[in-house]
Formats: sequence, structure tokens, C-alpha cells
Amino acid sequence: MVLLFSLSFSGCIATSREYVDLKDEIYQLQLKLNEVQKNQADLSAKMDTLTVSMDALNAELVETQNSMSLLGQRLEDVESNLTRRINNVSDTGSSSSASPAPSKVYQLAYSDFSRGKYELAMVGFKSYLEEYPNGELSDQAQYYLGECYYSQGKWQEASDEFELVEKKYNNPRSVPAARLKRALSLEQLDKKEEAKKVLEDLIKDFPNSPESYTAKDKLKGLPK
Repeated sequence: MVLLFSLSFSGCIATSREYVDLKDEIYQLQLKLNEVQKNQADLSAKMDTLTVSMDALNAELVETQNSMSLLGQRLEDVESNLTRRINNVSDTGSSSSASPAPSKVYQLAYSDFSRGKYELAMVGFKSYLEEYPNGELSDQAQYYLGECYYSQGKWQEASDEFELVEKKYNNPRSVPAARLKRALSLEQLDKKEEAKKVLEDLIKDFPNSPESYTAKDKLKGLPK
């Protein structure tokens, strides 16, 4: 009887120890879980801060690019006016009227595009590209030439013009948009694989551009 009680008592002690050990393990695991959750929260906060910083840098970059573009337009207009005056001085017998400033040519073409006068806008953009092939707004004129075709449902012509934005100018401010519109044009032509490749390259080369997020959504609808 004493032996039985002793065994039972020993068993209780062993069970109690297991219970205490188990509770201690659970406590240690809870501490680790708390630490992991804290690290996760810290990482998430850092990611949020990094995202905000990236957005701010992107906004600053766009603003700087826009400022540089405006200054470039002004410089281009001044150079054009200076050249025109020199020509007038060297050829005083000429009665030809003065040609408009480069920015004016572009603005008139863009105004026609905004009002849906695509054929007229195309004449303006082509005129700008012929007169000022290396102008400050040449890449934009080339891009909107593609937009004119795109708006008219002329997908192959649009794709060709958008491709030239990168081939001829390769300006980071206009290449992402041109790639996206080229991919959409190719999709309309039922060239799904080619469109997919253009979208993938857009995401790889310009991961933080607004166009890359649109490209990701478009890829979901294309065959794997």
C-alpha cells in the first residue's frame, strides 16, 4: 500500500514537472513570437518609410525633369530666335515671315491632339520633329505622334511610332509610357507574346514607374 502511494506520488511529481516544463516552453515560445512580431512591425514601419521616401524622391525627380524641360524649351526658343535674327541680318533682302518658336509648334500640335483633331496634330508633331529633331520636346512629340495613331485605332502605326520613342531618344521620362502603349497596341494586333515581353521589360527596367503597376495588371490577363 505504501509502495503504491509512493509510486502514485512520484507519478504526480513527474506530471507536475512536465506541466511546469511545458508551461516554460510555451512561455519561451511566446517570448520568441513577441520578438518576431516586433521585428515584423519594425520592418513594416521601415518599409513604409522607405516607400514614402521613394515616392518623395520620384516626385522630386519628376519635378526636376519638368523644370529642366521648361528651361530647355526656353533655351531652344532663344536659340531659334537668335538664329532667325542672324539670318535676317545676313539676308536683309528676304521678305520671308518669321517661323514660330519650337515650343509654340509643339504646343499648337498638342492643343489639336487634346481636342481630338488627330490628323492636324500629326502634321504639327511631324513638323516639330522635322524642324527640331534633337529638340527638348522631340521625344514627347514622337510619343504623341504614336498617341494620334492609337486614338484612331491604327495599331501597327501606333506600335511603330511608340517604338521609335526609345530607339531614337531613349529618354527615361517618356520610355515607360511609350512601352506601355506599344504593348497595348501589340495586344490589339493579337501579338500577345510580343506584348508580354514588352510589359515584362517595362517592369524590369522601370519598377517604380506608374506604368509598371499598370503593366503588372495587364500581364495577369495575358497567356502564361
